[in-house]
Amino acid sequence: MLKVIFANIILALFYPENSWLNELTSMDHMVEYNKINLSQVGADPEVVKDNATWPLTPTTRTDSGVELPLATFDTVPTHVSNVEELETSYDKCQSVVAQHASALRTKAMLSAAYNIAPASNAAATPVLPTTGNNRGDGNKALTYADILNLRTKFNKANYPQQGRVIVLCPEHEEDLLNEDVNRYNQIMTTGQVAGFKVYVTNHGVQYSTSGTKQAYGTTNAQPCSFAFCKEEVMRAMGTIEGEPEKRWADYRGWLLGFQMRFVAMPFRNKGIAAIYSKNA
Repeated sequence: MLKVIFANIILALFYPENSWLNELTSMDHMVEYNKINLSQVGADPEVVKDNATWPLTPTTRTDSGVELPLATFDTVPTHVSNVEELETSYDKCQSVVAQHASALRTKAMLSAAYNIAPASNAAATPVLPTTGNNRGDGNKALTYADILNLRTKFNKANYPQQGRVIVLCPEHEEDLLNEDVNRYNQIMTTGQVAGFKVYVTNHGVQYSTSGTKQAYGTTNAQPCSFAFCKEEVMRAMGTIEGEPEKRWADYRGWLLGFQMRFVAMPFRNKGIAAIYSKNA
């Protein structure tokens, strides 16, 4: 029973209302045995205008199947002693569970951001440099014009106007505030800029000075903001395991730790983008 209660607590705390993870298409219903089977759709059909030659030669569409295992996220157990649980004025075990949920969410968000941000610049996955003045740290600032440029790239790729999302890194949020405080305040009020729904988070994705995504966990490269079309990205939650384990003989209390299965990524290499800080 405790296992179910605490798993539900973690799940309830995992997607707060202000999280950009909520924007991803949920594929929870497709998870079986902590795996998800996806089909990557082949090329779009050619459209011929005012055709005068019949019959039209048919083509085939080659789809590819992908079996995707959900990533495993484990928290290091927390020890709650019997004395602590008796002498605190609150339910310490439940407080610890909430803390584990927060830690799992942060780690999963970092993984999701890295998976969604494109590897390098292409027509379907634009990776653009910032073009503003030196922001004081040797990098060019993000400008509103840079976001408009990204909008143009999405428009030229015929991506839907609805469901566009941009996740700003803290440095780029600061740049927009410094460029035009009134426009920034309007964006924060409406939650929109140039047709993109705006979120701000320290997601940790970084690029090289030439616009190539760096290895997961890199901390000494160029910060970025990333964007996506909602219909092109997904998230899937699998099992959540864990409950307080009473360990009287050696710990005189309980150990609490959890394992969560989760993945977030694009359906295909399309409809995702990034703007990285370019050297000034």
